[in-house]
Amino acid sequence: FLRTAFEPDDWIAVFLKSYETGRAVQRVGPVSIFLEPRFHAWLRAMNARKYNCYVGANSIRPGVRARTKDSIGTVRHVFLETDGDGHQLLAALAGRPDLPAPSYTIESSPNRFHVLWRVTGFTTEYVERLQKHLARELGTDTAATPCSQTTRIPGYRNQKRSPTHLVTVRYHSTEDRYAPAFFPTPPEPPPPSPK
Repeated sequence: FLRTAFEPDDWIAVFLKSYETGRAVQRVGPVSIFLEPRFHAWLRAMNARKYNCYVGANSIRPGVRARTKDSIGTVRHVFLETDGDGHQLLAALAGRPDLPAPSYTIESSPNRFHVLWRVTGFTTEYVERLQKHLARELGTDTAATPCSQTTRIPGYRNQKRSPTHLVTVRYHSTEDRYAPAFFPTPPEPPPPSPK
């Protein structure tokens, strides 16, 4: 998944969280580091200790060690998250002629999906406006719209609920990268209120 979702020279942020203890661990670096078997051995060990495994949906500026809006180097994905009625969302997306087919869908738990489109040419401000617009229209999670949003890493277990769930991914059109013109134009933000 990491090899598909990011470019070889991207930097990414991997985030681990235990909902039992509240502890969190973050690693930021070149994507190549996160492709190494020893890193996945560590992820498997942490996942077995009930840590959930996430990766930022967008790449981080090289040399930066944080996962904030200001740290995003390149927008790699348009992202939506549904906490229920996931199959209904996928059917709604399939019926939208103004949206391309998703690049991949991640099933985070039964009937809960993260939907991602590989993109190019987006600014952080524009992708956030688009994600908020689509979330309102489609009834997905409006809180999951920052450009610093994370998605679950497929192949690891979602430890948030019992029973745990193996996070899976379904790949669709992974070679295409969509420009803003492939999506509906989100409304302009309201002007700032006068002081």
